[in-house]
Amino acid sequence: MVHHFQWESMSKKLSTNFPYKKIKGTLNWYDANSKTGWIDSKEFKELTPSICHTQGWIFEETKTYIKTFSTYSIDPEDNSIEFGEILCIPKVWLKLR
Repeated sequence: MVHHFQWESMSKKLSTNFPYKKIKGTLNWYDANSKTGWIDSKEFKELTPSICHTQGWIFEETKTYIKTFSTYSIDPEDNSIEFGEILCIPKVWLKLR
């Protein structure tokens, strides 16, 4: 029970200082699709980009790209943040916003 209380108070303290915006809904975007080896023209004609779906937080956004992350960890000693599942998506690849 003590650990639960410590975790709650730590997470409340850290969440109020969290500087990143949550992605509203889902970020939908196109990604290149590829195949290795030999394929015939029918398979080649059927090849299309993948449609990807990202949820998480925005690390940085510019006119040309958006950087996102889906997992993070905060060091309780110095409040530094480490990021996981990071992406840098060119905005021309975005399907819907």
